[in-house]
Amino acid sequence: DESGSTDEDPINGLDDDGNGYIDDFLGWNFIEGNNRPWDYDGHGTFVSGIIAAGRNNGEGIAGINPKARIMVLRALDAFGRGYASQVAEAIAYAADNGARVINLSLAGRNPTRMEKRAIDYARSKGALLVVAAGNSAQKTDKFAPAGLQGVITVSATDRKDRRAGFSNWGPAVDIAAPGVDVLSLRARKTDLLALIRDVEYEKGKGIVGDGRAYYRASGTSFAAPIVAGTASLILSRNPQLKPEQVRRMLLNSARDIDTPGIDNYSGFGLLDAAAAIQTNPDYYLEGRITGVKAVRVKGTAALRIYGKRAANELAKANIYLGQGKQPKKWQKVKLDLTKPVDHGPLLDLPTQLFRGAKQWTLRLLVTHKDGTTREARFSMKLGG
Repeated sequence: DESGSTDEDPINGLDDDGNGYIDDFLGWNFIEGNNRPWDYDGHGTFVSGIIAAGRNNGEGIAGINPKARIMVLRALDAFGRGYASQVAEAIAYAADNGARVINLSLAGRNPTRMEKRAIDYARSKGALLVVAAGNSAQKTDKFAPAGLQGVITVSATDRKDRRAGFSNWGPAVDIAAPGVDVLSLRARKTDLLALIRDVEYEKGKGIVGDGRAYYRASGTSFAAPIVAGTASLILSRNPQLKPEQVRRMLLNSARDIDTPGIDNYSGFGLLDAAAAIQTNPDYYLEGRITGVKAVRVKGTAALRIYGKRAANELAKANIYLGQGKQPKKWQKVKLDLTKPVDHGPLLDLPTQLFRGAKQWTLRLLVTHKDGTTREARFSMKLGG
């Protein structure tokens, strides 16, 4: 089903539900201000197909959750251009009309206060927001909504389960999903990649299948709906779950890839949909190192380590120090930290510990009371 406002008569020209949008039965076009959110470039159809194509009819492809209901909201034009205000309005509209999961396969530079407020509002209404990291191979903090708090930011992996070269990266990345040569639905008379600037593409090459009804493309835009579809699948099995519980199930069940532990390329790791569905919604274990800062503590020079250590049942956390980017030996510099920290100072380390080398790697190891561990690493170069 496609659904915007379920109380709206689709053809009478009246705002039956009084929400300010006339005949928004399918959704809304925020670009043109009407109830015709048609897909002229194929991007929205492709994303929707990943989430909900199918119905188990044995034809074509099947989405992650074929029974999911799609609310069609158009906030960008056929060339992927638009205003932050239109994106923010679409987010608020989705939340007001009961969306449990909001997928944002879009990216813009310079995060705005308006988008942040819209995300906070949607979360207050019980929505889980899943967003694409972006395809510029840059840090996510330069982009919105990927660099904003309160969302699940998804990077893309290739056929070898490694970060795709185009995928944005950074501490904001929460999880990774396949984003190379993804197959989904094609909107009629569209050739999505032909409209994207600076992409080498032979016209018609992405169109595949009998009847030319399918399309193959790459991007974090197509990794995000794999995660969003899995979130909707989790909610379909247990509608009483809260957004934070669904987030925990997705992240804590992910399969670790790239650098051991939570990292800037894949976050918690590669999505494992089957494991996510079966994960305890109240279980979480997280360790992150997000940065360092030179400080003075009681007159002594030190490096302040920032990050997060947390669990629903935290046993302890330890910090180790090693020389180089890939240390062969680790020195434990702090024993059994037991107080949770949520995105704040983890520890102050005297600078004298860093004598003898310029390149160092910090390792945070967080242990759950059940014995499970999660780690994070942070490489840094000191001096000029």
